[in-house]
Amino acid sequence: MSDLETRIARLEAESDIRRLKARYLNACDAKDVDAIRACFTPDAEIDFPPIGTFGVDGLIDVFTQMAATTPIVDVHQGHNGEIEVDGDEAKARWNLGYATYDPRSGTFRLLANFYQDRYRKTPEGWRICYSRSEPRAIVDGAIGPEGVKAGWVAAG
Repeated sequence: MSDLETRIARLEAESDIRRLKARYLNACDAKDVDAIRACFTPDAEIDFPPIGTFGVDGLIDVFTQMAATTPIVDVHQGHNGEIEVDGDEAKARWNLGYATYDPRSGTFRLLANFYQDRYRKTPEGWRICYSRSEPRAIVDGAIGPEGVKAGWVAAG
């Protein structure tokens, strides 16, 4: 492969991985568990402290309990992707801005964290094979008759 072809392949891989991460975050917001599952390799490892470490089935179980079967509204925004492609494997660091609101209780959480991901190219395209969430800042609060009350929670 020529240098130009190698560079184009790397850029295409980076673009595919950016779209994959966006698809995953959008699927989380849409509570689409099938689309979430399709973003991962079957043997993927997910490490989301303090929730735990699990495979894709565990992620789907946790997500179903915490979000998919509730009226909770989530917004995931991934930014500043630093992607390194090495053939059919890649790694990336993402900055995540996350907000969630539970209309039942009027509570919300604002979260800033890093994702440390690894990717593998499969016959179906790039998939996440490892993902670790590293919380950096958490604000928990409530919206009520007295207004908004919020407080900083130690992260990590």
